[in-house]
Amino acid sequence: MGLARRIGVGAAAIFFALLLWTYVHLSSNYEVDMDLPLEITSPTGFAVATELPERIHARFSGIGWRLMLMNFTPKSRFKLDLTERDTKDLATGKFFITKEDLATSTTLPSDVKLIKIVPDSLGIKFSREMTKRIPIELRLDVTPASGYTIVGDPLIAPVFVNVKGSSIILDSLRSFPTKVLKAHNMRETFTRTLEISDTLKDEITSVSANAITVRIGIEAIAERTFKDIPLAVEALSFDRDLLLDPGSVSVILRGGVDQLAKLDPLAIHAKVVYDATRFDSLSAVKPVIDAPKGIEILSIDPPEVKFVVRRK
Repeated sequence: MGLARRIGVGAAAIFFALLLWTYVHLSSNYEVDMDLPLEITSPTGFAVATELPERIHARFSGIGWRLMLMNFTPKSRFKLDLTERDTKDLATGKFFITKEDLATSTTLPSDVKLIKIVPDSLGIKFSREMTKRIPIELRLDVTPASGYTIVGDPLIAPVFVNVKGSSIILDSLRSFPTKVLKAHNMRETFTRTLEISDTLKDEITSVSANAITVRIGIEAIAERTFKDIPLAVEALSFDRDLLLDPGSVSVILRGGVDQLAKLDPLAIHAKVVYDATRFDSLSAVKPVIDAPKGIEILSIDPPEVKFVVRRK
């Protein structure tokens, strides 16, 4: 028998010996501590009104190989179905979950015994279940590349979601957040699917959408001059006139190249806001320019306009 073969046979013998040793030892009973997630099905018409712990610390006893599988299986969890429980007093006080309740979890192997949980009971508040239409709160971390800009507001669909859950939680909930959309050094308009945040997963029974579609406009930066924008007068008392010289201004705006090309001059508003306490000591005033959101005002020509106030 060659050396290589003898080494192979020896390695195989050691391997099978280790397997036999492992089998024998894992067939014995052990006690093991584990942290398992908790999943609760609320009584009909009710929803959890308090934040649940992510995991329950527990001690189990059972055959070694079974405990090892539990420890490495993602589906291992405490699953408690309370749909058939008496709902008396649920809306006014705490419901306490004990070791005996969790020991009946259908997701635990029948040959594994739950010895204890820490703490020895878990208090949970329930409230009446309700449905509420809530606007989406978009969370963004988006930056355009140098020489580019974000154009307009992001477009999302859907804009609202129907959320079902605890009345206590939903009464105070004004918006439902998304996960953060991260996109950097962007050079063109893009569309992404963005998941809705699951930070309220324990208190929320269901959401009508698990994700939204987001469209972010990105364009190269450009500048455009708009001439002869008429000046309006605001806050002037009915018994006075305000004569402006000149009566119009020119503005240079910065924004996306397509955004500026399509911008209607009528969407740009120039005005002078009259203030009697200030205008008595002035001979010229700076105009105020209102441009669409996302448009930057670079300059106004002239930067100030002369005025004359006269009584009617």
